Amino acid sequence: SARWLQCPHYDSCKEESVATFKGNEFFCYDLSMTPIQSSTDEITLSFRTLQRNGLMLHTGKSADYVNLSLKSGAVWLVINLGSGAFEALVEPVNGKFNDNAWHDVRVTRNLRQVTISVDGILTTTGYTQEDYTMLGSDDFFYIGGSPNTADLPGSPVILFPEIPLFFSMPPSVSPL
Repeated sequence: SARWLQCPHYDSCKEESVATFKGNEFFCYDLSMTPIQSSTDEITLSFRTLQRNGLMLHTGKSADYVNLSLKSGAVWLVINLGSGAFEALVEPVNGKFNDNAWHDVRVTRNLRQVTISVDGILTTTGYTQEDYTMLGSDDFFYIGGSPNTADLPGSPVILFPEIPLFFSMPPSVSPL
């Protein structure tokens, strides 16, 4: 883990940190004591990697979950509120997002409407299916991977153990 000062306006500086995940490393937060029950969400994170496929963030199980991944170098989002998923694949105009440069991801949800943007430019907006509007999760909140990523609902890829996942995520990861 590295730390640095971010001073975009030179008048107020704050310390930031980077979480780095290599191979089978990941962060897991148990939501059983503080479950998520929300009708609006915002997820913001920055990442960089050379890997084409990997889990960035996941919470939930069965048919009530959020999954944010890299799929063949594109950002893949699946949100299911219990009655059908919203799926979005965001690809850059040139190249891929696994170019070892920092990329900013922002996901917002208001009831059924979901918007994802990458680097503030590439945006996709859509709706989850049917009438369910609440996201509920009392399971685990994973960042950077999980014990069984291929088994997570919404997971687009099977991660092979011989291919290390390496990416970093500063300056903030804002859970739902």
